[in-house]
Amino acid sequence: MVPHRPTSSNDSLPQSVAVVNGRARAVASPTIAAAVQHLLASDVASWDAQGLSRIKERTVRSVFSGTLAGVPVHVKVFRADTLADRARDAVRQPRGEREVKNLLVAREHGLPAVEPLAAGIAIDGADRRSFVVTRTIAHATPFSFALDAAVQHRVGALLRTIHDSGTQPGDLHADNLLIDSHGEPWLVDFTSVRFGDVPSLARRAAALAFLCQDLDGGALDPRAHTLLAAYVEAGRELAPTFDRELRLATHRWRAQALVAFGHRALRSCKHTFAAERRRATPRWYVHLPSGAAETVIAAASAALAAPGEPLRRGRRGAVWLLPQFAVKERDAGAARRLWRAAYWLTFARVPIAMPVALCIDRGRGFVFAERVDAPSLAAEVAAGALDTNAVTAAARSLGDSLGRLHAHGLRNRDLKLDNLVRDPRSGAVCIVDLDGVRRASTIDTRGQGADLGRLLAAFRGANELGGDATVRTFLRSYLRAHRRLLQTPPLRRILRRAEQRAGEWRSAHAN
Repeated sequence: MVPHRPTSSNDSLPQSVAVVNGRARAVASPTIAAAVQHLLASDVASWDAQGLSRIKERTVRSVFSGTLAGVPVHVKVFRADTLADRARDAVRQPRGEREVKNLLVAREHGLPAVEPLAAGIAIDGADRRSFVVTRTIAHATPFSFALDAAVQHRVGALLRTIHDSGTQPGDLHADNLLIDSHGEPWLVDFTSVRFGDVPSLARRAAALAFLCQDLDGGALDPRAHTLLAAYVEAGRELAPTFDRELRLATHRWRAQALVAFGHRALRSCKHTFAAERRRATPRWYVHLPSGAAETVIAAASAALAAPGEPLRRGRRGAVWLLPQFAVKERDAGAARRLWRAAYWLTFARVPIAMPVALCIDRGRGFVFAERVDAPSLAAEVAAGALDTNAVTAAARSLGDSLGRLHAHGLRNRDLKLDNLVRDPRSGAVCIVDLDGVRRASTIDTRGQGADLGRLLAAFRGANELGGDATVRTFLRSYLRAHRRLLQTPPLRRILRRAEQRAGEWRSAHAN
């Protein structure tokens, strides 16, 4: 297939109608032009009362769903709050108009992209915001690897067609790939897309790794086998090194995505509410999966107002165990690092006490986490509360967690049974003290032996805690987690360092 590029004939909607309402303007399909003109008479903030429902609110855009003139539509409204956003829109044209152009080019070349219906500039208070309207795909759901093999085969073949045509969507993940009621795939969100030459193997691999980001093994994960097979079979034969490129692309994506996800800890996004800065008032950050920001802040503020006596107090700060929260006090910088570490481990899918909120006030920070209502592993061992099955399950869970932690380039220099708790709901072993979590390169194995050594010493210090069988279960789970994440650590060298560190740890804690 010949690579294609956008041309001037694709820059606007066919048979479009110009719509002007004060400072707002748009071009729209004749079927919805009157409805768009009526919509533009109101500020974006009031569109919820104009037959549209706000379904997403992000730092970069708002998304509405509803009907215009009886046509089911999605409306995407872009923010241009920063100077960089405004400069980009001035140079590359507003994002709504750019998305229309990209969608039209894609549809012209036979790709199943959603139909654009309107684009223009809306008014939001004193700001002008670019927007785009697209026709809603009826009964569509985001792509998932849980869907049947026929759907995954179609998606794999479509991806190959996209790449072979020279189209490179910059944000093609599962939420931007919809599956309709007939099992057919549709492409949405074409704000960031490149039309040009057929991509290299490395670029193809990077795109597949991005789409398969929810799978431990990326495009090489067993659950992606059908999709990948369809991709490979749908065009000319690919180079024998393609699997290697997929592995490298998955490693690169994971390393970059971990850092990017850590940045989300301190800025407003779908995972975090970050309160505006106000002088002489506490600054709050809320992990949104834990609940609505206002509700969480009210509960955390009430807990902070009268926390009672701390469980312990040291040179770094205090710790409180409250009915709803575990709260740590640190200096502001350390609290932010602790909060970010919780995001890193959440990204790595390592069981932890769920982060809830962070409060920064007058140079001090208070980190709130969900309280796991269970004793530590050390306390359970001391009380003889673990039978053989429980010990085996705990060793398996802990090995998997530590393997995932290391495969993502993370270390924890404070691993011990006192800082591990079995979640009574899932049985998973949670890490509840993250002060020792640090980030390194995913290919750097330094520090892994020390982490293993601390746990080996802890196992043996607890009267072997199930004996050699427990240690073997732990290490097998550790290695399996690495392999699922496409890592092959030098286990023998790591174990030699672990044994050395275990001896040092036992000697240091002999009394």
